Parts: sequence; structure tokens; C-alpha cells
Amino acid sequence: MSAYDELLERLKDIDMIGQIGGLLGWDQEVLMPPKAAALRAEQLAWASKAGHMRLTDPRIGELLEELEASEELDDVQAANIRLARESYDKATKLPTEFVAEMAKHRSESLVSWTEARAKDDFSIFRDNLAKSIDLARQKADYLGFDELRYDALLDIYETGLTVARLDPLFAGLRDSVAPLIKAVVESENRPDMSWVEGNSWAQSGQEALSQGVTEAIGFDFDAGRRDVSTHPFCGGTNPDDVRWTTRYSESDPFGSLYGSMHETGHGTYEQGRRRDLDFQPAGEANGLGVHESQSRMWENQVGRSREFCEWVLPLWQQHFPENMEGVSAKALWQAVNLVEPSLIRVEADEATYNLHIMIRYEIEKRLIAGDLEVDDLPDAWDDMYEKFLGIRAPNRALGVLQDIHWSMGAFGYFPTYTLGNLYAAQLLAAAREDLPEHDEQIRRGEFAPLLAWMREHVHQRGSILEPADLIEEATGSPPSPDAFVEYLQDKVERLYGVTA
Repeated sequence: MSAYDELLERLKDIDMIGQIGGLLGWDQEVLMPPKAAALRAEQLAWASKAGHMRLTDPRIGELLEELEASEELDDVQAANIRLARESYDKATKLPTEFVAEMAKHRSESLVSWTEARAKDDFSIFRDNLAKSIDLARQKADYLGFDELRYDALLDIYETGLTVARLDPLFAGLRDSVAPLIKAVVESENRPDMSWVEGNSWAQSGQEALSQGVTEAIGFDFDAGRRDVSTHPFCGGTNPDDVRWTTRYSESDPFGSLYGSMHETGHGTYEQGRRRDLDFQPAGEANGLGVHESQSRMWENQVGRSREFCEWVLPLWQQHFPENMEGVSAKALWQAVNLVEPSLIRVEADEATYNLHIMIRYEIEKRLIAGDLEVDDLPDAWDDMYEKFLGIRAPNRALGVLQDIHWSMGAFGYFPTYTLGNLYAAQLLAAAREDLPEHDEQIRRGEFAPLLAWMREHVHQRGSILEPADLIEEATGSPPSPDAFVEYLQDKVERLYGVTA
């Protein structure tokens, strides 16, 4: 057996353990009985420990040293070796017992967060959150960093991401978008939402509507499934088993539809990966920013377009005939694009969404640096919402407890959502150049051409390139906020007749 084949065999074993852990995590959020929580924590800790022990086996280091000396590698082999080296170097910096402790704590913390959110009681989650922050700091210290501890955590989710790169990005977005939001609010040109807010929307109708849209986009339900969870997510093991969740509110039909379209974007990415690269790092999705570009594109830039609203209106009328009586495609388009400061990130409009991310980013920086204490966090959260969005949460469930990420120890994750918005706009602008009939295709519900473009330029490319290089290859330009800002300004002008 060659060194390369041996490396791939070892990486497959590690990936299989990760897939099993992923299924255990999915079950914990969707189907697991409450009394199984303690056992599940032990199971997940074991899986993490087992995977970490295999990844840190000195033999992998020996194989990498041998292969890195080779000058006869193709692009896939080079990517597998580069990615395996990154994983090996990071893993060998983390003690195995520490990895097991983190996994066990994530499981326990998820349970306390779920209860705290349901009961609107931060104190239930407080101690577990404090430990999660401490573990995140320890992890950053183990991994190492040049300037800021938080940089080590950012790099986990997007290679090369740092505070130095993000600070100017958020400042630029704030300077471009905040005046736009202000202009919309001051215009008082609010769309008619009475037909939405004055009706009750049965869950059965929402389920049928979401199912129809998801199937039309191209998600294969023979290789995936949809369920309900407290916080929507997409997971699963490989392209043959992709699982995503949504949630329902009978007072808000948009949350489930656009949440479903968001997770469908993640799901179609997973289902579109190269099958000849199963179990190989080069075949995996390319970082969370790129992954988020697929979900945000389908959710917002397709799903909230005028053309999509014209296509989907008959489905709304079919599943909610009484509620949709007299509602036009234009009224639907205006309603789903309501620009208005709100409390919940996952339900935020495109204009205000990045401000939600910016708030979390600023809070995380302070938490990891030790400049903000856990007991001061809930009020600090509310203060920042009041400062940047002009609103304040009436309770903790709508404030600091709304997101699942900190219960999972995912500090450094949130900024990838903003990167996803920027990447999505840039990718769609490039796709439009190759698909001159794009708008008419969306109006007819023909989503296959756009999905095929993303398959070729994003999904099938896996992680062969680093994220920024993938975006440049697909679009012809390095990552930039320009396409997103231009898209948003154009859309707001058409909807509200205002410019910043």
C-alpha cells in the first residue's frame, strides 16, 4: 500500500467516526428522549475522543512528511495532504482528554440551553455557558495565535479569518447599510402586513408549502429528510444522507418557508459534492462561509426576488386559500422583504441581518478576551441591540438565549454568516453572466440551471482550493462586499424608493 493510500484509509476511519457523531448529534436535537441526555453526552465524548486519538496518531505525521516531499501530486492529492496537515497540526495541539471534555460538555450544555430558552431563564444556562467560554479560551491557547486569542477560534471555521480582516469588513458594511436602514425607517413606507399578521397559518399548510418549494429547488428526499428542532440546522453523514430541520409558528409563515429554503441551500450543497471524493478532506464542503453562501442565496437572493414570488404565489394560494385571497405577487414580494429592525437573527431581513452578526461578533471578542463577564452578558446583549438596532428584548429568550451556537462552544462561527451573504451576492452575479435567462427561469420555477451552475463552480470543487481562492475562481474576482452592497441598494430602491 502506498503512503497516500494508507493516509486515505486512515482519514476514512476518522471521517466515519465523525459521521457517527453527527448522527448522534442530529438525534439529540430531533428525536432523543430527554432521559437519554446523560448517556448521549458519554457517547459523544467517546466518539470525539476516538476520532481525536486516530487523528493524532504519529503515523499520520510520518505519512504527511513523506508525501509533502513528493513533487508528483495532482490538485486533489495536494489538497488532501494540505487539509490533513492542517487538521493534524491542530489536533496534536489539543490533548485527547480535553477534546473528550469539550464533547461531553457540549452535550450537557445543549440540554441546559434548550431548557433555559423554553423557560426564559438565563440562570439555567449560566454555569454551562461560563464553562463553554473557559473551554473556548483554553482551546485557543492550545491552538496558538499571533495577536488575538479570538483569531485562533475564527480560523477554525474559515481558514485565515482574523479580527484584522473582519473589523474593516463590518465597519464598511455598517457604514453602507446603516444609512440605508435609516432611510427606509424614516420613509415610513411600510408594506401592508395585515394579511400576514391578521391570519393564523396552519403548520400543515406550512409543511406542504416548504416541501413543494424544496423539491422544486432540487433537494433529493430519497437522500435526505426534513424534521423539526428548536433551532434549524443541516447535518447528516454524506450526500446520500443529508438531514435538515426547520420550525413553525402559526403567526409567522415566512419563518418556516425561508428557514426551509436556507437549510435546503445547505442540503443541496452537501448532496452535490463529488462522490469520487467520499471520505476525503478535498471532497468536503469548503468552509462555513462558502456553505452559508449557498443557503443565503436560495433563501434571500432567489427566495425573496420578485420573480420567485410570482412563481410561488399559486403554491401559497393552494395551501392557504382563504388567507391568500386578494394577495398579489407584488404584495407577497413586498411583505417578504420588509426592512425593519427586529430581535431574532434568523428572522431578520437582508438589510439588518449583518448588524445581528456584528453584535455577536463584538460580544464574542469581549468574552474571549475576558473583557465581558458572563453575568453581565444578558444586559450587554440588550444594550448593543438598543445601540445598533434601536430595540430591546423584553425577555432573555428573545435576547441572549435565542441562538444555539454558544451551547455548542462555537465561538468564532457567527462571522461566517456575513461572509456567506457577501459570497452569495458575488456568486449569483457571476452566475447571471452565464445564465442570461436567469430571471425568467426563476419566474417559471426552473431552478435547475442555477443549481447546475453552483454544482459545477462550488459543490463539485469541494475543498480543493481555500475559500477565498474558490470564490475568485468561480467569479473572477477576490471576495468583496461590493456585489452585496450593490444588490441590497438596488433592491431597497425598488421596494421603498429610497437611497442611502
